[in-house]
Amino acid sequence: MKYREHLNIILMRDNGPRRSFRIRRSRFFVLLAFFAVLPLIAVALALHVWQLWHENTELHHRLLRMESEWQNARATASRLENLAALLQEEESLSHELVVRQLGGTQPSLPDSETLASQGDGPGHEEFPVTDTGYVSIRNVQARALRGDKLRIALDLHNTDRQEQATGTVQASLITADGKRHELTMEPEKVGDFRIQRFKRAVMVCRLPSQINLTNAQVVIEVFQREGNTLCFRNIYAVEH
Repeated sequence: MKYREHLNIILMRDNGPRRSFRIRRSRFFVLLAFFAVLPLIAVALALHVWQLWHENTELHHRLLRMESEWQNARATASRLENLAALLQEEESLSHELVVRQLGGTQPSLPDSETLASQGDGPGHEEFPVTDTGYVSIRNVQARALRGDKLRIALDLHNTDRQEQATGTVQASLITADGKRHELTMEPEKVGDFRIQRFKRAVMVCRLPSQINLTNAQVVIEVFQREGNTLCFRNIYAVEH
């Protein structure tokens, strides 16, 4: 039988008692090597943790930059959409001016004291079409939603490029029996606007319970902030 050399480790106290441990020589050297390499392992782990922390910080900064770039791209897309609508508006106005000049008539600007009846809606006897030219209202849509709600969307164009247009949009519902129901918007001041050139307004109104929307219509009224004067009124059918 092959002899295996062992080492005895003796721990002895000053007052006499002692304890001894018997261990193989190979295991003793392995244990010494482990304790010798342990500081190097700790340093390597610390460096790896520091590298991971640095990469995490860099990824966080990249994420913030990407979110900022996404916000800028979203704002740019919104501005381009508004610019396209304004260019389309200016193009339509230029076509109208050309047609008037070819017809031998001079273009005239809307008078703030003159009420025009050139809206998109059909009009109504009790609610006559009103348009002072303070703001231009286009692409009006009134659609019934689930849960007794009504979605109203419209485009607001400022006709005076030198000053800011401020005011509020109000709506009321006219049922087939001729009754008028005031609509409450959610949130309450969502109809307020302050625009320099263009704004797409989307408003959600809560309808009275158990109301019949068959052949119902919506009266859209726009009031100027200064003096709370009516500057636009027209009536539109409710889509289902």
